Order: sequence, then structure tokens, then C-alpha cells
Amino acid sequence: MNVRTHLLIALLAAGIGLAPGAARAQADAPRWQQLDAQQQRLLAPFREHWDRMPPMRRQLLLQREAHWQQLPPQRQRQIDARIERWQHMSPEQRMRVRQNLERFRQMSPQQRQRLMQAYARFQRMSPAQREVLRQRWQQLRPQQQHVIERQARPHGPGGG
Repeated sequence: MNVRTHLLIALLAAGIGLAPGAARAQADAPRWQQLDAQQQRLLAPFREHWDRMPPMRRQLLLQREAHWQQLPPQRQRQIDARIERWQHMSPEQRMRVRQNLERFRQMSPQQRQRLMQAYARFQRMSPAQREVLRQRWQQLRPQQQHVIERQARPHGPGGG
């Protein structure tokens, strides 16, 4: 399976719900043989059970495939790279990413802004400067690291 196929699977994993208009969708949901070659290539993981899928699910897959096709090639490559990185992460790394995302969502707008600015500064650093920063972090005692991490976390429901 290629990275784009994994994208479609990942997009589906985000949640499939039934929308109004199921009767119309049944009439509009093509069978596998009615899909064009490009659609069949991108939707290949679903080939074996495509014709048995509920029409609404087929419609959703087709909508997502069409959206993918409209993305600029550079954006498709960025998404491909992110999916590739995700697939190579250990379960523990994935869990940390999910936890960090949840912490980010709980931050106040001001905290998010400060974090984004710090990230932008980090991105502008040379590899040598980044390495120096990493080494400085690793030289801190665990208590010092904990204090810094705690200061970066949101506090309470308002994040402040």
C-alpha cells in the first residue's frame, strides 16, 4: 500500500458518520467497476468489500478521494511524509503525540502563541544550535526539567 492509500485509511479512521440523504446516496454510490482507474488505485484497500459497503460510506470515501486530488502536490507530499512518520512510530511515541496534542488543545490562546513563537525560533536555528539546546536540556537535573515542563503546561480549565 502506498502512502496516499494510508492517507485515505487515516481519514476514514477519523470517523465515518451517516449524513442525511441516504436514499440519494444509494443511487449515487457507484459500484467498484464504475470507478475510474485513479479512484480504484487510491481506494484499492477497499476493493474486496467496496460493493458490500453501505452507500453512504462509499460516498464519503469518494468525497475524501476527490478532496485529496484537489490538494496541491506539495501539500500531498507533506501529508504523505507525516503519514510515513506516524507509521514508523512506536505505540509509545504515538501515545506521547496524542497527549501533547491534548495538552496543546487545553492551552490558553496566549500559551499557544508563546509555544508557536518558541517553535518558530527553534525552526530558525541551525542544526548545531539545536544540538547545543538539546545538550543543555539533557544536562539539566530531572527536577529542573520537571519545573520547566510544568510551567509550559496549562493550569485548570482556562489554561492559565
